[in-house]
Amino acid sequence: MCGIIGIHSTIKNEEIFYQIFEGLMCLQHRGQDSVGISNESVVRKHDGLVKYAFQNENTDSPPCQNYIGHVRYGTNGLSTNTQPFYTMFPRRITLCHNGNIINIEEVKKIINDTYHILLDTQSDSEVILGLFSCKLYELLHKDGNIIDKDKIFTTTNFLHDILKGSYCLLILIKEYGMIVVRDNCGTRPLIYGKKDNNYIVASESVALNLLDYDIIRDVHAGETIIFNNTDANPIHNIYENSKLMPCLFEYIYFARPDSVIDGINVNEARILIGRILGQKMKQQWQCDEIDFIIPVPDTSITFTHGIQEVIKRPLREGFIKNRYIDRTFIMKNKNIIQQNIKRKLSGIENSFKDKTVLIVDDSIVRGNTSNHLIQMIKKFDCKKVYFASCAPVIKNTNHYGIYIPTKEELISFERTEEDIRLELGLDYLIYNDLDHIVEELKNMNKNIFNFEVSMFV
Repeated sequence: MCGIIGIHSTIKNEEIFYQIFEGLMCLQHRGQDSVGISNESVVRKHDGLVKYAFQNENTDSPPCQNYIGHVRYGTNGLSTNTQPFYTMFPRRITLCHNGNIINIEEVKKIINDTYHILLDTQSDSEVILGLFSCKLYELLHKDGNIIDKDKIFTTTNFLHDILKGSYCLLILIKEYGMIVVRDNCGTRPLIYGKKDNNYIVASESVALNLLDYDIIRDVHAGETIIFNNTDANPIHNIYENSKLMPCLFEYIYFARPDSVIDGINVNEARILIGRILGQKMKQQWQCDEIDFIIPVPDTSITFTHGIQEVIKRPLREGFIKNRYIDRTFIMKNKNIIQQNIKRKLSGIENSFKDKTVLIVDDSIVRGNTSNHLIQMIKKFDCKKVYFASCAPVIKNTNHYGIYIPTKEELISFERTEEDIRLELGLDYLIYNDLDHIVEELKNMNKNIFNFEVSMFV
């Protein structure tokens, strides 16, 4: 899971870099490991947050028609995957990628066997760039040296044929333009819009809103869009074997609540998911004994509004979040995760002392945050602890852009829900219902064929 943004202008424009910078600030929640910005000729990359990345360098550049940007959260455990990547073969081509490819060894073999190029990398993004470049070179070698829409669409259809996994791509070709590709299941979000002479493409609609672009629509599953430097309007193509199946965890955790993803308002979706869980609570619990509903900030606050509508218990602030600590779920080192959880969340004692409380969290992954919170509030002499996960039980690894490399690290591994309750030391524990969530969210957009839910099954 990363954040990407690209802007194409029909005229050369010196303001695009600053719009990309602001847009990446808006997408920072999607990755804090590194940031990169590129035009057709120059790539700038740094570790860390966007706001610190370009303080000590001259960001002035000649007016340009295309820029792309990327914020990274590691999806495959690599620490050397800072994007954008570029190649000089067969033109200067620059790429940003959000997602994760699961058959990179197969793709590398295809590149080696077909084009006699050995890629010495474990980065799936570099492998995609290699595959794209080789296929484009093949077409240019066979049929003249001019890049046109037919060659681009043939190349991106070839990518869809070969690649397995999730991928949203922004590709710059020097002196040609910007190419946008979304995988044929639409696993990761991508949306585009327009303002004056500029077109924008980004992972979430919040970036378009911040920069005052009018939203056109989501990029379709399997769609390629070409923004050619010499054409006023974009050109579109859709891969024939495409069905929209976005990742459910985008709506539960990753996306900002003020985003709209594939026609679904994330805030409304989370309130609805909260209502679903609230109905389940009413059926299984005596909710009247709950003194306060206490959400774990920030994502869970929105879910809690839906729960509260159903069970009619008062909402109370109980946890204070340190805003200067990164999202712990997307950290990879266990010791760093534990250390930052303690830094990240502290409790308000009088919200818990002698009270029966319902703690609401968006999910329980490894159990680190949950365990820390439960141990902390027990020291406050809490009477009883109810705990609700707005997500269903996370049972499996994810290969589509979420870094959970092994099932063994999950708290659910070889445990029933009752085992998890006992492991966490809770009086009551409840998880949301996967089938009910999927059914209700599909009703919010009839064009969604299904959701990517592999981590829940």
